[in-house]
Amino acid sequence: MSLLGYKTIGKGKNYIIFLHELMGDCRNYEPIFNYLDQEIFTCLFVDLRGYGLSKNIQGEYNCLEASNDVKDLITSLNITTYSLVGHSMSTLIAQKIALIDIRVKKLILITPIPAFGIKMNHYAKEVLLNQMQENSNKIEQIVEDSSKRYNNSWKNYRIKMAYSSSILEARVGYMKMYLNIDFQEEAQEKIDIAIKIIVGKHDFPVFAYNQVNKNFSKYKDVEIIECSEAGHYPMIETPIFFASHIEKWCL
Repeated sequence: MSLLGYKTIGKGKNYIIFLHELMGDCRNYEPIFNYLDQEIFTCLFVDLRGYGLSKNIQGEYNCLEASNDVKDLITSLNITTYSLVGHSMSTLIAQKIALIDIRVKKLILITPIPAFGIKMNHYAKEVLLNQMQENSNKIEQIVEDSSKRYNNSWKNYRIKMAYSSSILEARVGYMKMYLNIDFQEEAQEKIDIAIKIIVGKHDFPVFAYNQVNKNFSKYKDVEIIECSEAGHYPMIETPIFFASHIEKWCL
């Protein structure tokens, strides 16, 4: 069994596991490293199969596989309880882990995708997947659409990160995951731990506060806050705000 790669920050007794999004890896969280209390927390920034420190681990790149990979890593490290942070694409994986691992004590979802995934008609879905598979400027388009208020240095950084952080098969596999998945009823019924959510005011409409509030309205214990200065990357755009809320929620 190949274990996922990860970076560790801190040596505290409170464990936090961080998962990344589709177009980045654990490096997305580097801006918060200096703002984490390393005496109180041990933070593990985990790369999924095909990404970053796990780029050489091949797989199916789907939700259940990724969830079991994270669970196996936690077991190998003898961690008994932990808080789990997911970002965008990996919020699906984080919700699945909360269903299969009783060691998760708190669930923190950043710019989350609901457990029913992203809904598109069949044609739009096929076009998007083909564009990603062909590796023909779709990433550039997504970055451009999400970065209109920022400069070209930011855009170039995000495009470079998207390509360097993962292999093509992994990006396509995880995109298929959130275009085709649906375990919403199970998640609403069985996730009984506190869920904390951060959304960015300047994110895409699908991740906006009102939409996320609607998507998670039937969960048992949910708190949503909006970061007024962030888009899709509050850990990069507002690292002190982000780290402060993570620490407060995980104590």
